[in-house]
Amino acid sequence: MPDITPLELESLRQVFQPLVGLKINWLSIPNKALPGFEPSQIAVIVNTLLDAILPQIHHLATDEENAKRLRGIGLSKSPGTIGHRESYPDYIHASNKRVELKGLFVDNPSLPMKRPPTAREPSARLKENVTMDVIHPANDALLLAAAQLKEDKSGDCSPYIIDIGVFSMVECVRARDARLAEAGGRWIDNIPKVVKKTSMSKFTSGKRLTVGDFEKDTNFGKLKRIPYPPLQDFMRKHGAI
Repeated sequence: MPDITPLELESLRQVFQPLVGLKINWLSIPNKALPGFEPSQIAVIVNTLLDAILPQIHHLATDEENAKRLRGIGLSKSPGTIGHRESYPDYIHASNKRVELKGLFVDNPSLPMKRPPTAREPSARLKENVTMDVIHPANDALLLAAAQLKEDKSGDCSPYIIDIGVFSMVECVRARDARLAEAGGRWIDNIPKVVKKTSMSKFTSGKRLTVGDFEKDTNFGKLKRIPYPPLQDFMRKHGAI
């Protein structure tokens, strides 16, 4: 099966372009309350909200013309597997392309949040349930929505979508899995595992490794760590790398 083409990805990006600049007014946090939140805590709230909002995004429109543009985005929730809280993909597009959404929260340094000494790594990832046997190379895309809190004149803060990226899912998965293999990792019982630090000398010396020499890769699939250049460029653009 052929891969989704750059032209198809660009077509999707153009369809999703009306999202850029959109204020998500279903969430409003007073500026004076922000010192109680870390950016990573706000990120969880905003990303959860994005996932629920996209199929009904037209409700955020400020006028009928804007609503018409947002209806044209054409996303609907994908039928999930019964009993699974998270299934793949997130959405079906009107073009019959399948879309997986990930949010990238971009910190706004002008807002008074409780920031840790070291910035936390974005948690969005392509988990181990997204494998080559469940994706459709010709139809699947990753939609990455960058969102940032901004303050309005009233002193309340709401998230805005400031940028979107659309990427080939099959290329992202290939790059993710190649990174695991190049580090000596393996899939064991459908779980991505890496060589334990205590077994690294065995690995580097070429000795035979056993199941006991591996442990779960807790960073598997994090978008920041997927070495797919277009994805890396988007993450770097917004300070995630």
